[in-house]
Order: sequence, then structure tokens, then C-alpha cells
Amino acid sequence: MADKNQVQSAWKIIPHFRSDNIQTTVDFYTRVLGFTVGGIHTDDQSGKQTFCSLYAGDKAAANIYFSSAVTQSSAWIALGTAELDDFYQELKSHGNAEMVEDIADKEWGYRQFTIKDTDGNRLTFFKFLEDGNPGNGAE
Repeated sequence: MADKNQVQSAWKIIPHFRSDNIQTTVDFYTRVLGFTVGGIHTDDQSGKQTFCSLYAGDKAAANIYFSSAVTQSSAWIALGTAELDDFYQELKSHGNAEMVEDIADKEWGYRQFTIKDTDGNRLTFFKFLEDGNPGNGAE
């Protein structure tokens, strides 16, 4: 069983939803709900928009990812700077969670790993690589 202090360091959760049309999603969330676009990814080959990040609030307190490729439910959970690696090592050593993606630093500025829960939902645990996380001296 994982140390509760590791997961209790969580300070953000980012759901990842399916979008049948990224631009329509962006229009609804920005024009109707007042969200801000964090980023839009366009596939190099097809030229089709395939992903967007939308946020609201201070430091993107409410953040939602949308993708045209999502087929299962998922969420991103931000953990404390020190706790992420400890949590990963604990889950990996006990082998009681199915590891989908091992821990790694990503070009988008996160250190992250992904597991599947018992229903097949994907949970990606992450921390920022630069400037730390809230509660760790970062402003």
C-alpha cells in the first residue's frame, strides 16, 4: 500500500475528455464559459486539431484537456515535488498498480508516470520540472 502522505500532496487534478471537434470545444469553453486557451496541438500530417488545454482561475486552477484520440477516461493528478518519485517507486516496487508509462521527464515541462486503475481508467501523476509546484516555495 502506498504512503498516504505521497498522494495527500496532490494539489490539482486535470480531467482528459474526448472532443469530436477541437475548435467547437474551444469555442464553447472560451465564448460560453469564459475559459482561456492554454494550447492547441495540430497534427503535422493531417493539419487537423487533435488536442487542446483550456483553463480558468489563478495558475490554471481549473484545467481540462480535450483530445480527439481519447477512448477511455483519464485524469492528471499533480503531486508535490518530492512525493512524485517516491510514490512512483512505491507503486512500482509493490506491483499492485498496472504501469502504463514509466516515470520520465517530458518536453512539455512535466515529470510524469501513468497507471491504470481496476476499471481501465488512466491516472497520470505529474509535477512541474521548472519553478516547482504550489506549496513548495513556488509562487
